[in-house]
Amino acid sequence: MGRRIAIVGAGVSGLAAAWALRGSGAEVILFEKSRGLAGRAASRTRAGVRFDHGANYFKAPPGPVADLVLEQLPSDDLVRIEGEIWTFDAHGALGRGDPALNAEPKWTYRSGISTLGKQLAAAARAEVRRQVRIERLIERGGRWRAADGAGATHGPFDAVLLTAPAPQTRELLARSTLPPVGADALADALGAATYHRQFSVVLAVEGELERPGDFFALVNSDRRHELAWLSFENDKPGRVPAGQTVLIAQLSPAASDALFDAGRKHVAEFAAAAAGRLLRCSLPLRWADVQRWRFAHPGAAADPGALAAAAPPGLFFAGDALAGRGRVAAALETGLEAARQIAAQLDLVTAGGTETQ
Repeated sequence: MGRRIAIVGAGVSGLAAAWALRGSGAEVILFEKSRGLAGRAASRTRAGVRFDHGANYFKAPPGPVADLVLEQLPSDDLVRIEGEIWTFDAHGALGRGDPALNAEPKWTYRSGISTLGKQLAAAARAEVRRQVRIERLIERGGRWRAADGAGATHGPFDAVLLTAPAPQTRELLARSTLPPVGADALADALGAATYHRQFSVVLAVEGELERPGDFFALVNSDRRHELAWLSFENDKPGRVPAGQTVLIAQLSPAASDALFDAGRKHVAEFAAAAAGRLLRCSLPLRWADVQRWRFAHPGAAADPGALAAAAPPGLFFAGDALAGRGRVAAALETGLEAARQIAAQLDLVTAGGTETQ
């Protein structure tokens, strides 16, 4: 029988790993607790507007990520965001931002950043079992089974890749049946990863706003403002109908913590007021959309070396917990690296024809 691999989480890291393992001869099955793919690389449609309510764009640094996104996946829907990212401080004073960072291309898709996940899933040709929450793992004799919240057990598998945020992965492992050696070290390594909570608020405004500068987005430079980020979806081709402006306002970690249990209407009003002050104008809202992210951005990373040293054979990790940053490219890199490690341990030949031993 061929090798079987389970990937827990169909965010971009898990999907990138599945893509990298395509054609290896192994059967790859992804388990995703939600209905959607790609995690925070998420898009929605409302009132004729397509918007990204998690990750707002991604970069494709030279190397494996650029090859994957720009060369291997379809690029007909890929668009570059031309505007710059400026900064603002606690008092709302604007600055032009870092010229070197602004020179790096910023990418999204005309149909939404979630297209990245859809393209990865299609190219990977792996089975995705949606709305299946894996609650624990059972390891016996080097083979793995995955038990879900509905009482079903999946497997056996030769390897399992865990890609969920570190606190959720730590809870899963605490409920699992694992070899005793390394369990405490795994918990400690995952416990080193911390996350910020964050609200992402979409503000649809009557009219086309005049900006106090030629920027696409504003990012808080001193981390002392109530907003962490403010951007214009209008700068993404094909997203916003004429005659209106759509803003993405991401609250600071402190403001998000303070409002985390508040009603959506209150959060939207708070974000609109803060954005209006920053842009020095009133914002006559048409509608607002509020997304609450519990694990928005890692504040500190888990140590990949410590995880690898403590993990029993067949257990692997990827995702923001290893990247230590809320960046799409960094998450993709962890998934590609995890696939390389899995292929090496299982003696697989990847789709690129490279035997990793």
